[in-house]
Amino acid sequence: MKLNHVNLYSHDVSADRAMFARYFGLRTLVVRGEKMAVMQDDDGLVLIVNHFDSKLDGFEYPRELDILHIGFIQDSREAVDDVHARLIADGWAVQAPRDFHGAWTFYFRAKGGYFIEVATLTPIKPHDSHQGLRPACVTTSLPRVGEGR
Repeated sequence: MKLNHVNLYSHDVSADRAMFARYFGLRTLVVRGEKMAVMQDDDGLVLIVNHFDSKLDGFEYPRELDILHIGFIQDSREAVDDVHARLIADGWAVQAPRDFHGAWTFYFRAKGGYFIEVATLTPIKPHDSHQGLRPACVTTSLPRVGEGR
């Protein structure tokens, strides 16, 4: 089985679409005004960014975010630092990269309201998963929706 797509509720579809294209190389497949953008990465994963106001077969779309974060894996610390430098140069409020839960990583808040992590691959050892180990919490404060860039 293969994960096919992720659908994120966004407060700013246009800004998030531009961010995913500029910093993470996603291609835009479909844009439906300010309500939805469908994008795809190089591995075929489809990312849908939406701001729907309607119901789907009796289920209301969330008005609050219920996703902790999404992550983009980079091949090296230098690649993480490069994305970080580009975001800073464009005025984004981001954490400084650091060693965290076994990876070189940083987080920032997208215009859509959710967090994005940019990190090197974190090796997971079978022993760790059986010990119930989990990453430490992010303690650096990040701007709220609409603050910063």
